[in-house]
Amino acid sequence: MTFAHVDEAPPALTPIDRALLRARQLDGPVAVCLIRPIAPPDDLLPLVARAHAAGRDAALWERPGDGIAIAALGAAWRATAQGPERFRALAAASTAISASALITAAGAESTPLFLCSAAFAGDAAPAGPWSGFPAAQVVLPELAIVRRGATATLIASALVAPRADARAVARQLAGAAAWLHEPVVERRDGSAAGDVATRYQATATPAPARWKRSVAGAIADIGAGRFAKLVLARACRLTATRNFDCARAAARLRQAYPTCTTFWIATPAGSFVGATPERLVRVEGRRVRTGAIAGSAPRGTTPAADRALAQALLDSAKDRHEHAIVVDAIAAALRPLCGRLEIDTAPQVLPLLNVQHLMTPIEGTLAAGRDTSPGALLDLVERLHPTPAVAGHPRATALAEIAARESIDRGWYAGPIGWLNGHGDGEIAVAIRSALVRGRHAWLYAGAGIVAGSDPDAELAETRLKLQPLLAELMEL
Repeated sequence: MTFAHVDEAPPALTPIDRALLRARQLDGPVAVCLIRPIAPPDDLLPLVARAHAAGRDAALWERPGDGIAIAALGAAWRATAQGPERFRALAAASTAISASALITAAGAESTPLFLCSAAFAGDAAPAGPWSGFPAAQVVLPELAIVRRGATATLIASALVAPRADARAVARQLAGAAAWLHEPVVERRDGSAAGDVATRYQATATPAPARWKRSVAGAIADIGAGRFAKLVLARACRLTATRNFDCARAAARLRQAYPTCTTFWIATPAGSFVGATPERLVRVEGRRVRTGAIAGSAPRGTTPAADRALAQALLDSAKDRHEHAIVVDAIAAALRPLCGRLEIDTAPQVLPLLNVQHLMTPIEGTLAAGRDTSPGALLDLVERLHPTPAVAGHPRATALAEIAARESIDRGWYAGPIGWLNGHGDGEIAVAIRSALVRGRHAWLYAGAGIVAGSDPDAELAETRLKLQPLLAELMEL
């Protein structure tokens, strides 16, 4: 990907003037991105909370264990798509806007940064609790801060139309940058004065007995050879006597799950928040990394019990079979694109606070001459999503079965979310261990992989285990 850097234009013109000239030449909008290093903020979460309190779009993406954190505000440009070609459409749109962008850059970052989020299902129409959350979108934030270890970069972006007012664009960029210094705005949460305890009401959808019947039906169909694996999800609707505090929940999730990706996508319509252990794909240059996570067990209450549960998970034929289905599917998707693909011969145990999983890292080298546009990463997303870890196998059959058997709208749960840049690098996670929050109402989601040998009671217990982290953080337990 070749960028049109501003030093190609006459030096007397400002970056905005140069973007305006290019927009007129192309007869279409052009992004201008002003990029500079800044002193790394101690914590990006308060910036996102401040923007959310003011009713603005904002987002946080952070994995403490990797030393990377991203905070974003607003949308200078947004593309949405729906249907089976949604990622291909977003790839074309983001590649086009990135290719025409005019950039002033200082420091390590020299490319636009985009945020991507999508529903689990390509044909999802935003409705009900998920109104306002499109089937898929790519956003160029008005302002983004990228912190990598001890360094940080600020990226301010605006879209310049052919007949734009340069002074108005300058004010827009300055207004976005002022976000860093805005005072905290108190958000009214509707809670009672004094020390009145918050009350909660939880409702499961579907009811446990009905969900277990669905699991039993899936087990029977697996035995009949209709499919090899099916992931069935359930939801818990939580209603409180005051608004939920997503900033506090994100802070606690980040502390409790440092090896997971903590995310918070805040919109005026609602928030999507969680801490996911599952990476869909990460690309750095030609290096591609992903991993298979499938097969679960609780943590032990003592070190000895914990080790015994981990060993039982490694020895479980049912869990190893479920895990192998995911490994094989990911490998099959990546092999045509990679000159090298390394997969461990046996899974390892990934321990989290209250649950442990079988996990197999997968790493490869993309073929020489790969596309280095932002769309290249979205092409990988289209190839990989959904993996059998969140859908089942074979994919087409599993998706049809999920649509027929589940009585919930997954929305963005188990969908791809993450970031990408104009060089084709980025990281997309699978949005599990997540909740949709709208004021005093929250919808929490969890799924279980059904294979031969599954037991409905055990699968129900697994979903309860996976719901615990969000329940605890939202209820401030």
